[in-house]
Amino acid sequence: MTGRASESLLDALHGMLAGALTDELKRAMEAVDSDGVPVPINPQLLDKVMKFLAQNGVDAPKSAPRVDTLAAQLAEVNLDDVALGRPN
Repeated sequence: MTGRASESLLDALHGMLAGALTDELKRAMEAVDSDGVPVPINPQLLDKVMKFLAQNGVDAPKSAPRVDTLAAQLAEVNLDDVALGRPN
């Protein structure tokens, strides 16, 4: 059995996860129904994003700049509207 993955591999995986969450959040923020009305963002997605950010704090690897993009994308979400089911 091999040991722990290399730090560079873990950093790459971390960056990929941050990118996937960023992309998913961006799609959710741009989603509209058949009438063109914005669709509320799934609170579970927001929970995932917030947990990811909380777990990383300022310790996110510099090789994963998409973490900053993810944080900026989340900052655009009006959480009060999401909690009340109103479109962003």
